[in-house]
Amino acid sequence: MAPGTDEAQRQRELSKAALATSAGRLEDRVRAELDWKARLRRDGPRYAAIAGGAVVLIGTIVLVRSRLRGDRADEETAPATLDELVAELQSLRKEIKKGGDKTPVWQKVVLRGVSAAGSAGGAYAAKRLVDRQEARAAA
Repeated sequence: MAPGTDEAQRQRELSKAALATSAGRLEDRVRAELDWKARLRRDGPRYAAIAGGAVVLIGTIVLVRSRLRGDRADEETAPATLDELVAELQSLRKEIKKGGDKTPVWQKVVLRGVSAAGSAGGAYAAKRLVDRQEARAAA
Protein backbone atom coordinates (compact mmCIF):
# COMPACT_ATOMS: atom_id res chain seq x y z
CA MET A 1 0.00 0.00 0.00
CA ALA A 2 2.86 2.37 0.63
CA PRO A 3 3.86 2.63 -3.06
CA GLY A 4 0.26 3.41 -4.06
CA THR A 5 -0.04 6.02 -1.32
CA ASP A 6 3.28 7.56 -2.32
CA GLU A 7 2.12 7.68 -5.96
CA ALA A 8 -1.16 9.35 -4.97
CA GLN A 9 0.72 11.84 -2.79
CA ARG A 10 3.07 12.67 -5.69
CA GLN A 11 0.13 13.09 -8.10
CA ARG A 12 -1.56 15.39 -5.60
CA GLU A 13 1.58 17.52 -5.29
CA LEU A 14 1.91 17.72 -9.09
CA SER A 15 -1.76 18.75 -9.38
CA LYS A 16 -1.23 21.44 -6.75
CA ALA A 17 1.81 22.78 -8.65
CA ALA A 18 -0.08 22.78 -11.97
CA LEU A 19 -3.05 24.52 -10.34
CA ALA A 20 -0.77 27.16 -8.79
CA THR A 21 0.88 27.79 -12.18
CA SER A 22 -2.50 28.05 -13.89
CA ALA A 23 -3.80 30.41 -11.18
CA GLY A 24 -0.67 32.58 -11.55
CA ARG A 25 -1.19 32.86 -15.31
CA LEU A 26 -4.85 33.71 -14.80
CA GLU A 27 -3.96 36.37 -12.25
CA ASP A 28 -1.41 37.89 -14.65
CA ARG A 29 -4.00 38.00 -17.44
CA VAL A 30 -6.60 39.63 -15.19
CA ARG A 31 -4.09 42.23 -14.01
CA ALA A 32 -3.10 42.97 -17.63
CA GLU A 33 -6.75 43.46 -18.61
CA LEU A 34 -7.41 45.75 -15.65
CA ASP A 35 -4.31 47.91 -16.27
CA TRP A 36 -6.00 50.83 -18.04
CA LYS A 37 -2.74 52.62 -18.84
CA ALA A 38 -1.36 49.64 -20.71
CA ARG A 39 -4.66 49.18 -22.55
CA LEU A 40 -4.66 52.85 -23.52
CA ARG A 41 -1.12 52.56 -24.87
CA ARG A 42 -2.08 49.42 -26.77
CA ASP A 43 -5.50 50.52 -28.06
CA GLY A 44 -5.12 54.32 -28.03
CA PRO A 45 -4.78 54.83 -31.80
CA ARG A 46 -7.89 52.73 -32.42
CA TYR A 47 -9.87 54.74 -29.86
CA ALA A 48 -8.66 58.00 -31.43
CA ALA A 49 -9.68 56.82 -34.91
CA ILE A 50 -13.14 55.81 -33.69
CA ALA A 51 -13.59 59.13 -31.89
CA GLY A 52 -12.45 61.10 -34.97
CA GLY A 53 -14.83 59.16 -37.19
CA ALA A 54 -17.68 59.80 -34.75
CA VAL A 55 -16.93 63.53 -34.69
CA VAL A 56 -16.87 63.72 -38.49
CA LEU A 57 -20.09 61.70 -38.73
CA ILE A 58 -21.93 63.81 -36.16
CA GLY A 59 -20.68 67.01 -37.76
CA THR A 60 -21.87 65.84 -41.16
CA ILE A 61 -25.29 64.90 -39.80
CA VAL A 62 -25.69 68.26 -38.04
CA LEU A 63 -24.60 70.13 -41.15
CA VAL A 64 -26.94 68.23 -43.47
CA ARG A 65 -29.88 68.62 -41.09
CA SER A 66 -29.29 72.36 -40.71
CA ARG A 67 -29.05 72.78 -44.49
CA LEU A 68 -32.25 70.85 -45.08
CA ARG A 69 -34.10 72.62 -42.28
CA GLY A 70 -32.93 76.01 -43.60
CA ASP A 71 -34.40 75.25 -47.03
CA ARG A 72 -37.85 74.60 -45.56
CA ALA A 73 -37.78 77.85 -43.58
CA ASP A 74 -37.13 79.88 -46.73
CA GLU A 75 -40.24 78.60 -48.49
CA GLU A 76 -42.73 81.41 -48.12
CA THR A 77 -45.63 82.57 -50.21
CA ALA A 78 -44.90 85.14 -52.86
CA PRO A 79 -46.01 88.73 -52.17
CA ALA A 80 -49.48 89.38 -53.50
CA THR A 81 -49.31 93.14 -53.98
CA LEU A 82 -46.77 95.61 -55.19
CA ASP A 83 -46.40 97.15 -51.71
CA GLU A 84 -45.57 93.75 -50.22
CA LEU A 85 -43.00 93.20 -52.96
CA VAL A 86 -41.34 96.57 -52.24
CA ALA A 87 -41.27 95.85 -48.49
CA GLU A 88 -39.71 92.44 -49.07
CA LEU A 89 -37.05 93.86 -51.39
CA GLN A 90 -36.18 96.56 -48.85
CA SER A 91 -35.84 93.98 -46.08
CA LEU A 92 -33.59 91.87 -48.30
CA ARG A 93 -31.39 94.88 -49.04
CA LYS A 94 -31.06 95.61 -45.32
CA GLU A 95 -30.16 92.01 -44.62
CA ILE A 96 -27.52 91.99 -47.36
CA LYS A 97 -25.98 95.21 -46.06
CA LYS A 98 -25.79 93.75 -42.52
CA GLY A 99 -24.19 90.57 -43.76
CA GLY A 100 -26.52 88.12 -45.37
CA ASP A 101 -24.49 85.01 -44.66
CA LYS A 102 -25.66 83.92 -41.21
CA THR A 103 -23.99 80.50 -41.32
CA PRO A 104 -22.19 79.86 -38.01
CA VAL A 105 -18.42 79.52 -38.10
CA TRP A 106 -18.48 75.98 -36.72
CA GLN A 107 -20.68 74.86 -39.62
CA LYS A 108 -18.25 76.35 -42.10
CA VAL A 109 -15.33 74.62 -40.36
CA VAL A 110 -17.13 71.27 -40.31
CA LEU A 111 -18.08 71.60 -43.98
CA ARG A 112 -14.52 72.44 -44.98
CA GLY A 113 -13.15 69.61 -42.85
CA VAL A 114 -15.54 67.05 -44.30
CA SER A 115 -14.87 68.19 -47.86
CA ALA A 116 -11.10 68.10 -47.26
CA ALA A 117 -11.34 64.62 -45.76
CA GLY A 118 -13.46 63.47 -48.70
CA SER A 119 -11.06 64.82 -51.29
CA ALA A 120 -8.05 63.36 -49.45
CA GLY A 121 -9.78 59.98 -49.25
CA GLY A 122 -10.63 60.13 -52.94
CA ALA A 123 -7.06 61.01 -53.87
CA TYR A 124 -5.73 58.16 -51.73
CA ALA A 125 -8.18 55.68 -53.26
CA ALA A 126 -7.25 56.82 -56.77
CA LYS A 127 -3.53 56.47 -55.97
CA ARG A 128 -4.04 52.93 -54.66
CA LEU A 129 -6.07 52.02 -57.74
CA VAL A 130 -3.36 53.32 -60.06
CA ASP A 131 -0.67 51.50 -58.05
CA ARG A 132 -2.62 48.22 -58.29
CA GLN A 133 -3.07 48.63 -62.03
CA GLU A 134 0.65 49.31 -62.48
CA ALA A 135 1.50 46.25 -60.37
CA ARG A 136 -0.81 44.07 -62.47
CA ALA A 137 0.63 45.46 -65.70
CA ALA A 138 4.19 44.79 -64.47
CA ALA A 139 3.36 41.21 -63.45
